[in-house]
Amino acid sequence: MQVGDRDLYNPNIMRDDMRDWVIANHRMAAALKSKHYAYQYTFALDAGHCDRKVREQTLPEALEWVRRD
Repeated sequence: MQVGDRDLYNPNIMRDDMRDWVIANHRMAAALKSKHYAYQYTFALDAGHCDRKVREQTLPEALEWVRRD
């Protein structure tokens, strides 16, 4: 799973920690970790939702994770 630091970025919405995809993804990663699930979480900088910057920063590591032992 991945999120960009500008995922769902809208400067006009309320910043109440309930509608922020970045915070939601951080919380989900923490929940998965606490339950000892196998997962990969990557955080892309200066990137929106699945744009080119996300792919450039996360795809190589994601492919390695999928093909791990």
